[in-house]
Amino acid sequence: MDKQRQEQVIIALKEKGATQACPRCRNLEFEVIGESMITLNREPPMVPGLPGYAPPAIPIILVSCTNCGYIAQHATRLLNLKR
Repeated sequence: MDKQRQEQVIIALKEKGATQACPRCRNLEFEVIGESMITLNREPPMVPGLPGYAPPAIPIILVSCTNCGYIAQHATRLLNLKR
């Protein structure tokens, strides 16, 4: 993730009030470590490799405590961070 994207994420988190201490160690400092996806299960399940298979997924931002390494996940869409 480039510096500009990191700054967008930090601003979006602050605007949403996501500035509380780490729930594990109470440290107040976090760092944005990247973006990822959480894949959801489908009902009924589809078979990977078959036409039309695309598991639904939620884009997320990963943030880590600088003290204990606790990782928090934030839904990119709810932070209004488009890709």
